[in-house]
Amino acid sequence: MGGKNKVRRQINKKAILLAHFGTSYPSALPSLDNIKKQVQQQFPEIETRICFTSNKIRTIWSSRRKNPEQWFEQGVAEEFMYAQSFLGAIGNLQDQNYRTVIVQPTHIYHGEQYEDLQSYTRALQSIKTVKRAWAPFEKVVLSRPTLGTYGIEHSYTDDIQEVIQALGTDIMKARALNASLVYVGHGNDFFSSGAFFETQKTARDTYPDADIHIGMVEGYPGIDEIVETLRKDSVKKVLLKPFMITAGDHAHNDMNNRDPDSWKSKIESLGIHVDVVMEGLGSNDDFAQIFARRIQEAADDNGISLGSGKVIASGETAVTRQGV
Repeated sequence: MGGKNKVRRQINKKAILLAHFGTSYPSALPSLDNIKKQVQQQFPEIETRICFTSNKIRTIWSSRRKNPEQWFEQGVAEEFMYAQSFLGAIGNLQDQNYRTVIVQPTHIYHGEQYEDLQSYTRALQSIKTVKRAWAPFEKVVLSRPTLGTYGIEHSYTDDIQEVIQALGTDIMKARALNASLVYVGHGNDFFSSGAFFETQKTARDTYPDADIHIGMVEGYPGIDEIVETLRKDSVKKVLLKPFMITAGDHAHNDMNNRDPDSWKSKIESLGIHVDVVMEGLGSNDDFAQIFARRIQEAADDNGISLGSGKVIASGETAVTRQGV
């Protein structure tokens, strides 16, 4: 046939990839489920998948695949049993013609895991092929972690304020108990805890009649510093809760057990009554909706249309508004 050569184009579907640290505790998985649920309600037309960024967590689940029925009987979904790394998950998306991907981390702050995701996404986006039409991806964009990150497009102070607004139910519960609220974060031994200090200050400024503390399993302030502060302030009652996406390993083994070195035990050693809430932040609908808004902002920043769903504003009821 003597006509012009046809222009060849790849299929370019869109997807959202929720990048979780992960958890090995089946009881903690509903927090991750809830985040996905909130995102899917806002973007029903977009494929939404998950990955686990923790090598240790993925190794644990990999060993459990030798007897998967045992875990399925406990309500573990296949997507968690067979959770992949970021590169594995994004490779599968690309194989299935998802070439525009928004990566939404659910990590609390800009630490080691988020740094790695930045490196991966930049590398993927930098891939050049001889024929541009056959590049593996059209766009791979990374959204912000929970407490934000550096940059001029989105102020991290606004992100922190958004998080504090979502934690109102915890503040009200502590008030009802006449208790100090002590959050236990993961932290990190070699990244600054500055974001947590600023979050604590913002929480105290927003709720001046509440006594709010954020401590770290790794990093500063740790349990010893928190206990000393509670002692000096003559605190009588504490509401203890993870400042983590899930109530997983650290919540069970560092925060809430009978070991004398646990957070609960050390606080109780002062004669303080401790009420523990073993629930990750992801189970809080208001908190989980933050990620849907971050996804929309990442899409807007990068010229990506996510269909007719409308993302709710902070404080609204979690509903999908079609065609509004």
